[in-house]
Amino acid sequence: MTKKRKIIIGTVSISEAAHKLLTSLVHSDNEPSLDAPFTAIVEAFRFAFALGYSRNLKTKAVGVTKTVAPRQFVVTEYLDILENDIDKSYSSLGALVSGYAEAGAEIMLETKQSGKSVLSIIE
Repeated sequence: MTKKRKIIIGTVSISEAAHKLLTSLVHSDNEPSLDAPFTAIVEAFRFAFALGYSRNLKTKAVGVTKTVAPRQFVVTEYLDILENDIDKSYSSLGALVSGYAEAGAEIMLETKQSGKSVLSIIE
């Protein structure tokens, strides 16, 4: 009989630079022409997470981090797809989600810096 390991929930956070990027991608009626396709930072975070996860890329945040609203991004909802990815480097669900989101944010930043729209990533 195998013993089921205890899953640590943890917290969801990203680097200050990634947070700034994701915040800049939230639509504002004051600047409708900007490349800002998301209605809330949690949507941008979810997109960054999905992007990192789909490419199996994880990055640890460097420096100061900022948390993402845990009531809006509930890591336990992703347990089924993440359970086997938890390891010593990413020992909690929150850390694992954060690692994928950080990598996704880096891809989003590179895309913006190349002059392309963030949503062009999914084309």
